Amino acid sequence: FLFLFYLTFSFLISQEITGYELAAMIEQKKQPKNSKSEISMTLINIKKDRKKTKEMISISKDNGKKMLLFFKTPKRDKGVGFLKIESDDNDKLSLFIPKLKNVRRISSSNQSDSFMGSDLSFEDMLSRDLDDFTYKIIKMEDGFYILESICKDSDSEYSRHISWITTDDLLTTKEESYDKNNKLLKLKTFKYIVMDSLNLVTEIFVENIQKKTNTRLTFSGLRINTDVGDNLFQEKNMKRLPRK
Repeated sequence: FLFLFYLTFSFLISQEITGYELAAMIEQKKQPKNSKSEISMTLINIKKDRKKTKEMISISKDNGKKMLLFFKTPKRDKGVGFLKIESDDNDKLSLFIPKLKNVRRISSSNQSDSFMGSDLSFEDMLSRDLDDFTYKIIKMEDGFYILESICKDSDSEYSRHISWITTDDLLTTKEESYDKNNKLLKLKTFKYIVMDSLNLVTEIFVENIQKKTNTRLTFSGLRINTDVGDNLFQEKNMKRLPRK
């Protein structure tokens, strides 16, 4: 697989690669079958000089298209569960709130809402469908492709994204996201480690330029290709923490 990927990549580099071809190659990169990790999410409000930290357990499968998150801390969020199931027909996002003892479905019209008070929206929690954007490579510089992705979906909170992608291993290290008025809304940066020849995200930093807030997610205890079945990703399983 890696040899064929290298040949394809070398061929495209020798030609004039299009933005769509680049986006497709990123989407086709090999990923683990599933992953488990612990996530520390730190929220900072610069204007109010406030800092909060929330801890979660994450289980995902199928390149992140299926995901369960469980909040461990702080006390007010303990037991909150989040379920994501993406499909070609419909994306399902659900949030279980222990205090209310019910499951809240996140509709497409509410996907721009903040995810648990962070600078990530529910839309940010979704994978991007390749055909929901038009693509253009703005330029190449210092070992990076600079790729513009223009949103086709009128319901998106964004008008476009500009991503810095390494030319050697096609990793997105930085991204600017613009609002509907084409003003810079969020700046995101990403860090990775290599595990079993795969590049895995270990940190995501999201800065809301307009609100002057930021969120840092740090991933630890990463485990990949373990025993994770499809039957885990059900709403009934949002109500209890999984055993390690």
